[in-house]
Amino acid sequence: MSFNLNETGLPYPAGYFLAHEECVRETRQIPQAGASTAPNGGKYVKAGTPFPSNDANAIGILYEDVDVTTGDMPGSVVMSGRIYENRLPVTLITAAKTALTAKGFVFITEPSVTRPSGTTGGTTGGTTGGTT
Repeated sequence: MSFNLNETGLPYPAGYFLAHEECVRETRQIPQAGASTAPNGGKYVKAGTPFPSNDANAIGILYEDVDVTTGDMPGSVVMSGRIYENRLPVTLITAAKTALTAKGFVFITEPSVTRPSGTTGGTTGGTTGGTT
């Protein structure tokens, strides 16, 4: 069951910060304190937020945006897994990163991908070389 209305305006799907889909998630009560206010007036805690706080008490990372407009709500928290650190909405402080690493998190940087800008000649396909 989801309590998320997806009205935060963010174009990211749940778990977009995961480097691999194998992870451990648990349902936790997400507090309204520290939530952001969306243009629609709703209050949301963003996916990728350290849970319960960005400090040595961190035990997980929020999997998806949670609507806490009406108060504290249940939400899915990643309890261990491989994380693209540069995709998180906040910079983890050292104490939080240390605590999460001790709980089984592995933090990596998303690799950059360079795409060719086009072709400037050469072959258009097929095989080259060799004799028959």
